[in-house]
Amino acid sequence: MTKLPKSVRNGIVAVLLLCALPAAYAGCLQIVGNVHTVEPDLVYRSAQLGPAALQKLIDAHHIRSILNLRGTHRDAAWYRDETLVAAGSGVEEIAIGISADEEPSPETLARIEAAVRDAPKPLLIHCKSGADRSGLASAIYEYAVAGRPAAVADGQLSFFYGHFPWLISRTGAMDEAFVDFVQRREASRAFAAGDSQP
Repeated sequence: MTKLPKSVRNGIVAVLLLCALPAAYAGCLQIVGNVHTVEPDLVYRSAQLGPAALQKLIDAHHIRSILNLRGTHRDAAWYRDETLVAAGSGVEEIAIGISADEEPSPETLARIEAAVRDAPKPLLIHCKSGADRSGLASAIYEYAVAGRPAAVADGQLSFFYGHFPWLISRTGAMDEAFVDFVQRREASRAFAAGDSQP
């Protein structure tokens, strides 16, 4: 068997390390629940939390509503646990099921916008990992409700939160959904401005 030159072996090791570091970071986010502040005292985001962690977050931030982007799953233990904790704390539950791999319909995006705008605050937004679907809903909040520029709001869909839309991942659908949401909003504003012209 031919031995690879040292420079090639070192290159392979470097590439493996570069791949391992992001994977380790994403793993750490999951271990700690991927909890982040979107807007202080108003909106938070997370992965799916266990009952104790969820209760702790509700108590610490006085959460009044939860937007669950995994949908209603009455037979799943995580869903039963979450609804019990929420009910026991007087927290409103809103369930809008979307996939991280498929762009939601405009109607579903409108439901998410209404939820992040109208839900009692402070609001917790979550999905399974807290990276993709939560990122989309947080970006919609930042853009449509908080009035941040789209380029700033888009930061909610970043690797900082574990969002990885590259290589074989199909979670780029969340980025595409946000771009489409912004384009529809901008087109609607342009149309309304045109109608108001004499």
